[in-house]
Amino acid sequence: MAADKRRRRGAHRNRPLLLAALAAFVIVDVGLVALALTGANHDVDSDAAPLVPSASSAESPEDEPTPQPTEPDEDLTAPTWFLSAVDATTAYRASAGACPATSPPVLQKSTDSGSTWVSAAVTTDLASVFRVQAVDSTYAYLVGLGGESCEPGLTATYTSGVGFQTYPDRVESTWYLDPQDLTSIQSPAGQMDVPCVDPVSIAPTDDNAAALLCADRSVFRTIDSGATWDAGSDVPGAAALASTGTSYVLAAQGVAGCTGVSIIGLGTDGDEPVAVGCSGDRPVASAPNQELTLSAAAGTVWLAIGESAAVSLDGGVTW
Repeated sequence: MAADKRRRRGAHRNRPLLLAALAAFVIVDVGLVALALTGANHDVDSDAAPLVPSASSAESPEDEPTPQPTEPDEDLTAPTWFLSAVDATTAYRASAGACPATSPPVLQKSTDSGSTWVSAAVTTDLASVFRVQAVDSTYAYLVGLGGESCEPGLTATYTSGVGFQTYPDRVESTWYLDPQDLTSIQSPAGQMDVPCVDPVSIAPTDDNAAALLCADRSVFRTIDSGATWDAGSDVPGAAALASTGTSYVLAAQGVAGCTGVSIIGLGTDGDEPVAVGCSGDRPVASAPNQELTLSAAAGTVWLAIGESAAVSLDGGVTW
């Protein structure tokens, strides 16, 4: 009985000590939590932006809009270079020149996808060029002006430029735009009226079908050798036109979402232009004032800006 009384008295005496110990534990625990949080903050880069920026440091997207290419405002002019591809590695090109000329035109050939070009001076009386057509790796022909009266003529090489031969009888059965008279177009069926005031370039797929790019960046198509043309399609930013053999592709600049050159596809009859791909920084993304040259063959698309060239192996989708 006396022992029970001693235990109860001891319990009463120890109760304040237990409460004090519990309070001390709580204080220490809170301190440890605060120390842990402070240590965690020291692991964050002091230069990092806050998760929620202050009003003074926040920037609205409207303050610095993402730059977008703009469509060229000026009308197209006649091309000064002509490009014609054979396949993914081989192509021919020539500069336009003038007639009469002080020096003969030069035909150039590349066999390494445009990295280098080998030049060959034309040895016929051809003085200027307004069309180049590659037939295969060694055979290409040029249509232009020549002779003393600067009449349209056709010169061909079957030896990659080692030798040239003039074929007067062939010039009237091919497609071309004569820069001396842009009120008509020459087709295999003869001279035909053009569907626009300022035609710039012609891209035939065969003797019957061709597309015509005009200075206002509209494109007209024919399937009867130029006897009639469709109503035309506006292609904003269009800068160059080429035939794939069964349809057409265009190179366009200033198309939203494409910082380089946009490749646009067009069928031979009726359908509207469709986006195919974007060249990105190939060959040169920031060259809005340089002339584009375009060609397509064997499923490939060649695009050149000045001396830089790029080749797409999937019809212009990727570069």
